[in-house]
Amino acid sequence: MNTKRVYYFIGFLLFLSFTLNAQKTMSISSDKQQLIIGDPLSVKINVTYGLEENISFPSFKQIIGDSPFELLKTVSTDTISLDNGEQQFIRELLLTSFEPGQYTLGPVKFPATNNQTPFDSISSNSIKVKVLPLAMKKDSSEIKPIRDIWNENKNWQDWLPLIYVLCGLFILFLIVLWLRKRRKIKITTPEVPLEIVSPVKEALEKMNWLSKQNFLEQKDFVNYHYELGVIFRAFLEKQYEVNLLDLPTAEVLEKIQHLPIASLLSEKMITWMKTVDLVKFAKYEPTYSFHEEAFQEVKQFLTQFLSEESSITSDDK
Repeated sequence: MNTKRVYYFIGFLLFLSFTLNAQKTMSISSDKQQLIIGDPLSVKINVTYGLEENISFPSFKQIIGDSPFELLKTVSTDTISLDNGEQQFIRELLLTSFEPGQYTLGPVKFPATNNQTPFDSISSNSIKVKVLPLAMKKDSSEIKPIRDIWNENKNWQDWLPLIYVLCGLFILFLIVLWLRKRRKIKITTPEVPLEIVSPVKEALEKMNWLSKQNFLEQKDFVNYHYELGVIFRAFLEKQYEVNLLDLPTAEVLEKIQHLPIASLLSEKMITWMKTVDLVKFAKYEPTYSFHEEAFQEVKQFLTQFLSEESSITSDDK
């Protein structure tokens, strides 16, 4: 008794497995059997399978095979549950082809699995589609342009490129004409001779500047003698091209002995140069007349040098 039940149960399982396997179906359909090159073609893939089954949907390359179809877009993808416990998968693709000829889509075979059978496959039908070339007229003389472009009515915008070119040429002509006239007009600017101021004249001008300052009235003797010493040493530097501004007084006096103006230096000027260091660094306060006499000695020295320089220049002429 128990053995019969086992046999019945095994038979039921085999029948159920066969029934489930028989339920897996796939079909391919199209909205047209022929189309003109470049026109769209709607293709539907319909797969029916059980709820406990798993399928791997075919790729676009598996569907078209070697045919020269191109995928424009995926129109829709739907999954519908049926009353008999199955489910239906529908996908609509929009294809086109730019190569005329007779082509076949499918058949497509892809694997499916369920709990009873480890591996199975589903095969679809195949459809034939014919791609037609564009219809050509027999008489080539009938092929005419849609519109005769030479008889179009022109407006002002059609003349804009020519207007731009003419305006550019006119502006270029005016520029060339202006440049030619500018070359003919010679602008003569009077040459102003540069007045070369001799070192002694420059020193005398600075002496006049110093006389207008208020160093003595303010009893600022240090700055007063500093400016007076700079005027005297700068004159010697520019006149004889020697470095005296940065040297101490002792070295300045030594260098002056080798200059042509040694004979023009009075004892009072030499005394002034030595005493200035005491005024600037040792806060020595000589009599008020010392400051005025120092100014007059330096000015007299420069004036005497200027007169001798003028006489030498007149003799050379």
